[in-house]
Formats: sequence, C-alpha cells, structure tokens
Amino acid sequence: MRKVNSKVLGLILGSFLILPILLGCADIGEPNGETVIFEIANTEEIVGKETEGARTLRKHYMILSPPEDLTDLKVLVEEYAKDHRARSGYGAIHLFFYRESDDLPSDWQPDESYMNTDRLEHHRSDLIASITWSDAQPQKEYNVYDKSEEGKILKRMRFIEDRLVE
Repeated sequence: MRKVNSKVLGLILGSFLILPILLGCADIGEPNGETVIFEIANTEEIVGKETEGARTLRKHYMILSPPEDLTDLKVLVEEYAKDHRARSGYGAIHLFFYRESDDLPSDWQPDESYMNTDRLEHHRSDLIASITWSDAQPQKEYNVYDKSEEGKILKRMRFIEDRLVE
C-alpha cells in the first residue's frame, strides 16, 4: 500500500470542499441584472374606515435593476399594476415604486423601535415611479423619475394613461 502524504490529501479534499462553497456564494441575492419587482413587506397602508366608503390604499414596491429610460419604466410599472391588481373597494389607490440603494436595501423593513424610526417616507429620494387613480379620477396618473444617487430629480415624466403631460 502506498503511503499518502497528509498535506497533499488535505489540499485535494480542501479544494473539493472550498471551491463549491465559493462558487455557490458568488451571486446570492443578486438579480444578475434582471429587472425584478416585489412588494415591500409590512408597508401596505389603508387610510379611512370601511364603513365610510372612502378608504385609500397605498402599496409600496421595490424595483431591482429598473430600466434607465423613463418611458420603459412607465410601461414596466403599468404592466406590473395590470398583472397585480390592487383589491377593489377603495376610493383611491396609490402604488409607489422605489429603487434599491444603500439606504433602502432590498431586504429593508420599517423600524418603529424605541430609539430608532425608519419609515418609507424617509426614503423618498429612492422613489422612482408612482401610479394613482380614484373613483373621482378613474384615469391612471403615472409619474416616473430619473434621480441622481443623492435623490435629486434629474428628469420627471407625467402621464395620464398613455398621454404624456407636461
């Protein structure tokens, strides 16, 4: 029987164990450039009482790898809203779409702890699109934004349904 050097055996076994671990961890949590939209958990707001009939629904979404072209962004959120219809029974519906940033990571959750408060209204600099409609204004209004890293609005486009409004 051949005597196997323990150092060589350790290197061989180590490479078989470490290489798959490194390869498996390379892209965890990354969308690989693919545009992904999902609802931000624990952020849905319902304002008003059901018995009053004029309730407002606000839903908040994250867009990973959003398109840079604002017309493409409008089409993206429009199609998403069609495929993910908000429940009926509300006088007004507002859908807000945010980009991922250092301050608003994809796993962000609101924090109402005693010494720290972090709500979505603190992240308006990452708001890149919104859709609004109501019983009074049934036509959907779309707002899409191109923003700097700091959240400054570089360009805004506003649509009523498919018509660009200045």
